[in-house]
Formats: sequence, structure tokens, C-alpha cells
Amino acid sequence: MKFIFFIFLFLIISSTTKANIYWLYEFYNISPNFNIFSLNDDEYQQCLKEKLSEKDYKKAIEYKSSISQEMEGAADQCVEKLLVSQSNTKLQLCLQNELSNQSYNNLITKQFSKSPGKNDFKVFHKCLSELKTNTVVASNEQYNESNSCPEGYKLVNNSCQSDASKQKQKSDDLNKVVENKLNIKKNKYNLNDPALNKCFKKMLGEKRYQEVIFSSSEKPNDEENTSILGCQQNPDYAWQESIALGYNTMDNFYDIFDGNKMENCVSNPKPVFTHEITDFSQIKQLKRWGLTPQGYLKGHSYIFLKNKGHSDNRVIIDKPVPVYAPIDSYLIMQTRYRLQGLKEVQWRLMFQVGCEIVYRFDHLDTPSDRILKHLGNIPIDENQVSAPNISVKPPLEITAGEIIAYTKGTPQAGSWDFGVVDISKNNELPKRLKEYENKPTGRAYKYAACPYDYYPDKIKKKYLKKMKRKKCNPKEIKNK
Repeated sequence: MKFIFFIFLFLIISSTTKANIYWLYEFYNISPNFNIFSLNDDEYQQCLKEKLSEKDYKKAIEYKSSISQEMEGAADQCVEKLLVSQSNTKLQLCLQNELSNQSYNNLITKQFSKSPGKNDFKVFHKCLSELKTNTVVASNEQYNESNSCPEGYKLVNNSCQSDASKQKQKSDDLNKVVENKLNIKKNKYNLNDPALNKCFKKMLGEKRYQEVIFSSSEKPNDEENTSILGCQQNPDYAWQESIALGYNTMDNFYDIFDGNKMENCVSNPKPVFTHEITDFSQIKQLKRWGLTPQGYLKGHSYIFLKNKGHSDNRVIIDKPVPVYAPIDSYLIMQTRYRLQGLKEVQWRLMFQVGCEIVYRFDHLDTPSDRILKHLGNIPIDENQVSAPNISVKPPLEITAGEIIAYTKGTPQAGSWDFGVVDISKNNELPKRLKEYENKPTGRAYKYAACPYDYYPDKIKKKYLKKMKRKKCNPKEIKNK
């Protein structure tokens, strides 16, 4: 339907709002038909009226025409105020029952000192949905006292519906004007396609999406034209492997910082790792980056720990090894996930060095107490493969040599990952790996590097002795 397009279109535009979170957008992702404006709470409705004109308030509670940036901003701010004010007893009881104590404390008591996770948004949606959605409108000269709805609307089945005799012509005229204004953009960019809009927004960013796609106030540059063309050719396919592998970028695009670069960084294009990453005496074997186990192209090296044999398809390792930071850096991303088909939970941590390099560890058992304290209560993603990288806000400063975790590696192999991506690299994907060309792992190949190349020669040579033929890079890439 036409009004659904209008709602979706404005949902995906960035807006300037004092709220910490784009609530309208988050709830739309859970339930597109959820009317965030019709929550039955007097203080919430009063908040909306204070922030919106009479005309916009009427449009908002009916929820059948375009949602303007002002409406979106008002909803975002008023929902957040409703949640943290703790004035609605029924709502707070629901939140206390559904959220963990730590989540409730971080999100409600401390007014979103931490960012909500996917499951938290589902709880908010559930609890807000339990508030009756028949909007109670205060009686005054602006509103129709007889039916508790704005003038020109009537109460039907406990919701405000347009009074056709007064509103139909005005609505038709408004729709024609809006439709005429958007015809050119619809034809050029097909704004009716939600998948295409999502693709445009992700590739261009919210600001450029609004300038180039939505308002057409500015022309795209050459790089943006390439991205737009890629989206138009196949917007759905462009996301399939990215989502499946937990990336925050499209299949044909790769950002070494995965969307969470520290912009106030100090350039350090040729860093030197000063500290070894673990107890070297416990390393049995290392494997190079660029391998393709189970059909997945890997941009990281493997570290296999010494063990005392196997039992029930598991390695026997007495105690975990420490994992140290090789250089001063910042923790910018984290992922906590359950291993596929197993009960164990492990972590992936990503660290920024300067403005050009990211190093990462995966299959860590337990981050350090300092890191855990900074992260707070992190939910477990039950899908290991698609578990996304989650931004650490604010990033945590890490000192070279600091213990960042302990691990025994994977239960089956006793291995864990150490990888580096470097914006200065320009590796060409070899023909034997062409199947990954337009996939995120293939794009990442361009920037992948041997992590041991960043050590002084003495330490580097020691580690390379643990690798087959002392090779850390794929055969097409010459070692330093």
C-alpha cells in the first residue's frame, strides 16, 4: 500500500534528535505495523503534543500518511522519556520482569548508559505493545471532546480513524502533491523497493543517502555512482553473505573497521608490535592466513596449542593460555557467541592501531576483568557464523602487553585466531580464489596481512618456524 511506502521511506532517513536511539526505526524492524504514536499514556501523549503541531499530531496518531522527521524525532524523544521516567507502573513492571537486572539498570535506571541489544529492543516492543493503543486525547478547544480523537477523526474500534466526509478530499489532494514530487525519484532510484533503499543507505551513509537519493539535492561522485549501480543490479544478493557471516558491510564492500573506526586517531601506518601475544612455549603449530577450510576464505592466522591428546572429539588442555595485546591500541568491536553445535561460549575482539590497522583475536574463552567491566552485560548470540561485530562505545584503550583474555582455543582443535587487516595493503585476489571476488571475505583479502610481519625480525622468525615452510602469506604474496 502507498502509505506503507511513505512510512518506510521516512523511517530510513537519518534525523536530528536528542534521543539516544532511533526508536521508530528499531520498532519498525520488529513490527512494521506497530503504531508508536498511539501508546495510552497521558504523559507520553502530552510530550507528543508539546513537540508537534496540531496537524502533525493528528497525522501521527492516525499513522496512515507520511511520517516527517519532526514526527520521528518527537516519537524517539517521547518514547525514551516514557521508558526512563518510570512514571508508568505497568510498563516498569513489564520491563523489570523481561529484562535482566543489569540490563534494566544500564538501560532504564542509568538512562541508556549502555546501548540496547536486539533482544532488549524486543522487550521494549513487547512491553510498550501491552499499553492499550487507543489514544486518549485531552479535552480542549483543539480536539473533538465527543470521541476523544482530533477534529476530523472518529473513534472506531478503540483507534482514531479518518472521518471520510471531512478528510477524504484533503487526503487525496495531499497524496497527489507528494506523489508528483516523488515521481522523478521513484523512476530514477525505485524508492518503492525497501531492499534497494537499505542498500543505498548502507553504501552511501545516512547523510549522503538523504542528499543524493532522497532529496536529489546533490549529485553522486564516481565512487557513489558505482555503489548505486551495484545496488540497482541486485540489492538483495548484495547482503546475503555479509549478513550470514556477521559483517556490517555489504558483500561488495569491506571496511577494515567494520563501521566503528575511531576518527580521532593518530596515524601510525607502520606500527611495530612490541609484545608477544601469548606464552610461546604452549604453541604447538601455526597456520598461515588465506586458507579455505569448509569453503570459507580466512583472513587470519591460526594458533594451535599443545595438548595431552583427545577424548570424545575434544582436545585435552589443562589450563588456558593468556592472550596479550601486541601494541598500544583500542578495543573497538566485540562478539560473544555460542559455538555451533556446542554449549561453550567464546569471544571475538577487534582492536584499532593508529588510523590504518586493525588486529583481532577470535575463539577467546574469557576476556580480562577490565574488558568485561567495560563491556557490561553482553548477550550471547546463538548463531556462531552470523554473530555480528558489535561496536564498543566508547572504545577501550589497551596498553601493549596487557592481558586481554584467556583461552584454550576451540574445544575440537585447541586453536584460536590472530589476524591483521591493514588499509595500506593492496593484495590481488588470485584466480584460484575468484569465487570469493564479490563477497566480504574476498574484499577483506585485499587488506589482510601476516600479523607476525609487524614484529621485529627476531620475534617474527621465531613464530614463522612454527609454520609450514615458514610461510605466513598465501603463495601469491611474497613474504617480507
